[in-house]
Amino acid sequence: MTDEYESYERKVQLTGGTTYTVSLPKTWANERSLEIGDSVTLHPRDERLVLTRPSAEADHRTVTVSAARHAPAGIARLVAAAYVSGADTVRVEGSPDRQARAAIREAVGGFIGLEIAEETERTVVARTMLDVADLPPERTLDRMRDRTLEMHEAAVAAALDADGPAGRRVADEDDTVDRLFGLLAREFHRSLVAVPAPVDGTLTPFDHYTVARQLERVADHAGKIADAAATVETPPPEAVADDLDRLAADARDVVRLSVTETLGGCEPRALGAVVTEADALRTETKRLDRELYDRGLADGYVLATVLDSITRTIEYGVNVAEAGLRVALRADDVVDDTTGDTAVDAAD
Repeated sequence: MTDEYESYERKVQLTGGTTYTVSLPKTWANERSLEIGDSVTLHPRDERLVLTRPSAEADHRTVTVSAARHAPAGIARLVAAAYVSGADTVRVEGSPDRQARAAIREAVGGFIGLEIAEETERTVVARTMLDVADLPPERTLDRMRDRTLEMHEAAVAAALDADGPAGRRVADEDDTVDRLFGLLAREFHRSLVAVPAPVDGTLTPFDHYTVARQLERVADHAGKIADAAATVETPPPEAVADDLDRLAADARDVVRLSVTETLGGCEPRALGAVVTEADALRTETKRLDRELYDRGLADGYVLATVLDSITRTIEYGVNVAEAGLRVALRADDVVDDTTGDTAVDAAD
């Protein structure tokens, strides 16, 4: 048997004067059950051509989970993992009991496009009803960005007002961001087993996943800030509140601009300007952290956790900008005018 990862060099030949053909090694083809008349697909990937074999089964994946072998919480985790890994159908067999069925319904409700399609005494079947063409990743990322930044702004306001109930309302919105992230994580994992058709000038599924991951982390820190609102006993002094509010707004701008520029074309100079601004903001957060320590406020520790989450927000925005810069470096048109070398300029 040939090595699974062994590559072959084949010559392109002209047949009939109008058609190019490439022959496949017979042993290699037999080991992969390719026969005369079978179809294969060629995908252009940068400087390479990737050959895949169309398969109806490859287009529809089914995962089966045994209820008898797992506790309800374990079943829920497996349903979630199956969805994110790209499964189209998840079957839970083995007569799941009432607690298991409740866990399945909760897990299914946590994802976009996943619904319980069939339920019998012995089986619960969940299927994805979503056509990804109806939800392009750029639109999903737009929704994630907007919802995440709305959460962040509301959480900071709740913490500075010592408004615990408002903070709890913000924390409850994190599920929406998680559902959007789950959708993009699913498409990324599917891209690992099904080669997507590349389109010049667009981000890859991995790029979408990278941006979504940073937005999900920003939402998590918005939740932490919202939790802090319940433990702040009194609003902080006006000067401290103003500094925290300003830095939080600037941190959101870093995230907003990074995502917008990355989705809008990955212009290196604009992304470099975002990174430069973020560096200045991190200097400001260090100054305010020292000031909080020197003031010795009763709620100083809680306010320091709010500041830490603001700092993390800035860093996640920088991660998005750096992802955009990596995309720019892959593009053929990002070239220094005088040297011909690939170059990315920071802001002047």
